[in-house]
Amino acid sequence: MSFASPLFLWFFTPVVLTGVLICPRSWRNGVIAVASLVFYAAGAGPSTLLLLGTMVVNFLAGPALEPDEWDLATKRRRRVLTSVIVFDVAVLAIWKYAGFATQQLAGFARLLGGDFPVTHLVLPIGISFFTFHHISYVVDIYRGDRPALRKPVSFVTYIAMFPQLIAGPIVRYREIADQLPQVRTHPLDDIAAGFPRFALGLCKKVIVADSLNPLVQACFDTPSGEQTFAVAWLGAITYTLQLFFDFSGYSDMAIGLGRMLGFRLPENFARPYASVTVT
Repeated sequence: MSFASPLFLWFFTPVVLTGVLICPRSWRNGVIAVASLVFYAAGAGPSTLLLLGTMVVNFLAGPALEPDEWDLATKRRRRVLTSVIVFDVAVLAIWKYAGFATQQLAGFARLLGGDFPVTHLVLPIGISFFTFHHISYVVDIYRGDRPALRKPVSFVTYIAMFPQLIAGPIVRYREIADQLPQVRTHPLDDIAAGFPRFALGLCKKVIVADSLNPLVQACFDTPSGEQTFAVAWLGAITYTLQLFFDFSGYSDMAIGLGRMLGFRLPENFARPYASVTVT
């Protein structure tokens, strides 16, 4: 479900915001958690089971990673942390690279006159993002930066929050842990503050980035024999602008939506073309 789709803009978002406004304060995380799982399931289908499975593993591991007063169980906690991270990375690697790896093995087997089955796995939407959120969660608990969450609803809200589930921004657990307790008190103020940011991002995405797409495709689809200096540079420049406004627009929409739900997500798109380091 795209943020720019009529279904999201005119049905899903109004229903969720209405629920946040009218429900008791103690129910707000529940509304966001359920809405986020519905949002994910609408696009991911059966892959939602993978998200739920990884959430169960990481949630159960959380309390076992907390340091005690004397930190007497460091080795045990380290083993738990290592096991959980290996599990998370393995899930990501299998679903993301199993198909590619088995294709290479099958090609090598054919050279030797043999056969090797090729694995076809549907890549779950947002798997990189929820994997890194899980890793941030367990690492921050292990370091003692924040305590483990005891309420499954709060955990689901952090991992699956729909504004940032599909394409980020990646939110470290310690950056949002203090916002997860259901103490947000001014939902109307949050909506008023977040809506302009969301609207700005929507304009960047729909009016600028999507409008540039046909021109970019026309330049890139030009046969090499007909490619001119002007067409090549026009394609490069318009693609650069399309990328910028697409990612910047999505970032603005995610941060604006998060604010409307009562969360302050971190800024993650500050002049990327002017950066001097990868960091």
